[in-house]
Amino acid sequence: MLQGTALGGAGLAAAAVIGCDEEEGGGTTSQQPSGQTGNVGEQPVRGGTINWINAGTEALPHIDIHSNTFGPLQDSGPGLAYNRVLKVDLAQFPDALVPVGDLAESWENPDPTTYVFMMRKDVKWHNVPPLNGRGFKASDVTFSINRIIAEKFSASLFEAIETMETPDDFTLRVKMKRPDSDFLVNMANTNGKIAAPEAVQVNGNLQEGPTVGTGPWIFVERVPEQTLTMRKNPDYYAKGSDGQALPYADEYKRLVIVDPNTQQAAFRTGQVMEIATNGQITRLLQQTVPDLYVEHRKLFTNNGGNRLWVSAGRDTTKDVRVRQALSKVLDRDEFINSVLFGSAWKSAQIFIPRTDWLLPEDEINRLLAKNVTEAKQLLSAAGVDLSTWRPIVDYGIPNAETTAAAELAIAHFRELGINGTANAADKVELTERIYQRGDFEMCVGNNTPTSPTNAHLLTFYHSNGTQAGTWKQLGDRELDDLITRQAAELDVERRGEMLQEIQRRVIDLAAAIPLYSSNGEVALSPRIRNFKNSSGIDNLRFSEAWVTA
Repeated sequence: MLQGTALGGAGLAAAAVIGCDEEEGGGTTSQQPSGQTGNVGEQPVRGGTINWINAGTEALPHIDIHSNTFGPLQDSGPGLAYNRVLKVDLAQFPDALVPVGDLAESWENPDPTTYVFMMRKDVKWHNVPPLNGRGFKASDVTFSINRIIAEKFSASLFEAIETMETPDDFTLRVKMKRPDSDFLVNMANTNGKIAAPEAVQVNGNLQEGPTVGTGPWIFVERVPEQTLTMRKNPDYYAKGSDGQALPYADEYKRLVIVDPNTQQAAFRTGQVMEIATNGQITRLLQQTVPDLYVEHRKLFTNNGGNRLWVSAGRDTTKDVRVRQALSKVLDRDEFINSVLFGSAWKSAQIFIPRTDWLLPEDEINRLLAKNVTEAKQLLSAAGVDLSTWRPIVDYGIPNAETTAAAELAIAHFRELGINGTANAADKVELTERIYQRGDFEMCVGNNTPTSPTNAHLLTFYHSNGTQAGTWKQLGDRELDDLITRQAAELDVERRGEMLQEIQRRVIDLAAAIPLYSSNGEVALSPRIRNFKNSSGIDNLRFSEAWVTA
């Protein structure tokens, strides 16, 4: 759940010793257009190996795709072997999250609670035991969705499903309990992969495999906390621009590298083709790799970065004026430039799947503007006794990024006469005490990487959410109503309007105060072409990339 924050901190730790100033947004201005790592019209190259990196510990207790949501499994690990019913249209990424067919070649939505998916007839399971290349069937989907629900880890993706029927081998009819505005996006989620019953039957689960899918890569070997090797699936249904089966590369290898300095050295020497970065790291890398380019997924990190969570259940901070004062004393530009060296932006930090549904830039700048005078007036009106209030600011996961963000927030509070104390919270404490129980006063941290909008809002922002410690105490009926209504709103324009209202309401309530959203930047080797930085969104992106000599 907290992987995104930890990864950002690892990159920052490597940059902290560089000691050079960076202009806002520095290091990304001369790169290829977002989502395009090959020149327009460039011909694909067949063969070679894509060498990737797992930055930090792999942290995989097992490799069962239906009961483990970690990125090192789902979108850069053994999860590359699988397909989903739908996938994300990378041609529209990162400006919008639009589902298109994967295992399903088309679908119909005859009424608000019925979906009929027509499955591809040219898909085969990997030609390895126990599937041995058998044809894919619609019943494999019902098996997998039922198993995902039973395993509980990603059950919320399909919670609104009432019944599933397969009138023939290539038709899936789904009846919903209620309209779900995220249902098609959920069918494209990386945690919604389709596995075969025969594979599960081997050991009763998939924790140690066999890893057999219908996807572009066939599992070869995994050495925990060291390497992963996969080879191309010669029978993959998808074709490249040259008319031959994808992937373009023959092999995919991922290395687990924990130390930030070692990560950068591996990138410079070509051992890996990607590394998490920010403006300052990019400038350093350009000294030895002058033709590198940077990809970012700005829209899909709008709930990333860090927030200041403020309890609505404590004597002082239950007053909305106090929380608003805390928000108004914060200088977001300083956070962006000093914590992430310009590689961040301002948002309400709610997962919004389309750029045109985000609040306009001028409005977000106004809502998140620093105003010390107004902040002092709010504290005075709330009657806060600054001589006795000594708030504790938890932060987690303890790394360079969250530490710097917490310390900067405390420094800004001193402008109001508030003397806070920082406390480092580990993963368990952050998840259980803070997010689930709401037992804290303030906390600097993230809550979740990218996820479907409804799951994000209903889990963390609705007062009945399973990890809504802050909102349980707040119990804001207006916000709860907005979240519930947009979850069932199938009209695109109206839903966008409601999500903008939710963003405004969250900022005004100041219980989850936005600090900054990270750009989600990665530096890419000039040798990998046609690659899109859609980590956390898509697990098929490596199949369409190719490697040059």
